[in-house]
Amino acid sequence: MKKCLFCKIKMKGKSLKCQFCDYFLACSPEMREGLAYLENGFSKINEELDDLEQKAHLVIGLIFRRHKYSAKDLQDSAQMGRIKSLAGKIKDDVTRWEAAGKLLYRLRKQYNDYAESIHGRIHQLNQMIERRKPTLWEKIGRFFRSLYSAVVNLLPNLFQKAIAFNRRKLVTA
Repeated sequence: MKKCLFCKIKMKGKSLKCQFCDYFLACSPEMREGLAYLENGFSKINEELDDLEQKAHLVIGLIFRRHKYSAKDLQDSAQMGRIKSLAGKIKDDVTRWEAAGKLLYRLRKQYNDYAESIHGRIHQLNQMIERRKPTLWEKIGRFFRSLYSAVVNLLPNLFQKAIAFNRRKLVTA
């Protein structure tokens, strides 16, 4: 007699599926095919995430060291688009299987586990990209960019005040 792993009820005969929770006790060809599809799809996503993680740590230059890819470049990269596309395709396929009544409980559970792990990994990667320590030259460049934007924002006000002052000077003279 077989026992269901989830509801712990003994099954009579040679049934392949638990009568109470629809858990497949034996791995059918459909199950193997579905698991292989999920493993293949999520392994491609993991490879893309590994490559993106390596790019996040790349630093170039001997004297003027800086990160090869900016945080915005990494988060808006084609790789991130491919990851979202692959995850969306897998989700659509799982939804289609469910609509057709072919989604087995074990496949749903496996999909949820993989999706949760990928979601956590993407979140962790985004946090790591945002919090990575800038190099000395990136700090200096950020200072000059902020100085430039402050000057550009203040110039129109200074010119307006100077023009108004000159007009008052001309009117009073």
